[in-house]
Amino acid sequence: MLATCTREPADHSVAHRDQAYSHGPDRFVWCAFGIDTKPQRHPRLDEITDALKRAKLEGTTLHLFAHVPGGTIDTSSLEHVLAAAADLGVQLTTYDQLNAREIPGTLALSFDDSDLASWTSIRPMLLQYHAHVTFFVTYFLGFTDPQREQLHRLAADGHDIEYHSTSHLDAVKFTAEHGIAEYIATDIVPGLDAMRAAGYATRTFAYPYGSRTAAIDDALRPYFDHVRGVGKRCP
Repeated sequence: MLATCTREPADHSVAHRDQAYSHGPDRFVWCAFGIDTKPQRHPRLDEITDALKRAKLEGTTLHLFAHVPGGTIDTSSLEHVLAAAADLGVQLTTYDQLNAREIPGTLALSFDDSDLASWTSIRPMLLQYHAHVTFFVTYFLGFTDPQREQLHRLAADGHDIEYHSTSHLDAVKFTAEHGIAEYIATDIVPGLDAMRAAGYATRTFAYPYGSRTAAIDDALRPYFDHVRGVGKRCP
């Protein structure tokens, strides 16, 4: 992830990371940068605002992600991002929408993993800002009925539900020991089949930990329209 224990020079802030911006479905591997504020505080909120300004000026899509609202990211920080986007006229877009077309001057904000309670808690905030986001889901096979209902409710609100693996394995470490075919059979297919059977199209995959290689990317092309890496692990 982008979060580190030390501050990077200004020219390495989110706003200056070319990988964080895209022109719709312009490449197979999209790249998002983390905005979680805990345990480290990086990037700063002013850097995120600068990145939003760049997306607006250049007509690109800025990709940012977090995990647990009220946990890994303060809700006040999250609201700052949404408010800054609204003030700048930067529309929020989802990965499903970006799969279809370029949407200039936008923010693709996503949340990873499976904290349905925290995701559900920000529904009023997202509604207030007319914001649609993407939730990359892992551990779907273990969801309880109430969790599945929460996920269904988020989808009904217009949010995008995408895929984040069956068991949140590190793809690079696992394939080094077991091979790519076993990785796909173990951590891609089971949860993916279950989510699609439940009605979620899930055409974009976010790598757990952003851990990826070009060879794994190529092996996932038959399963997804796009994959999402993170930070410095992007091309």
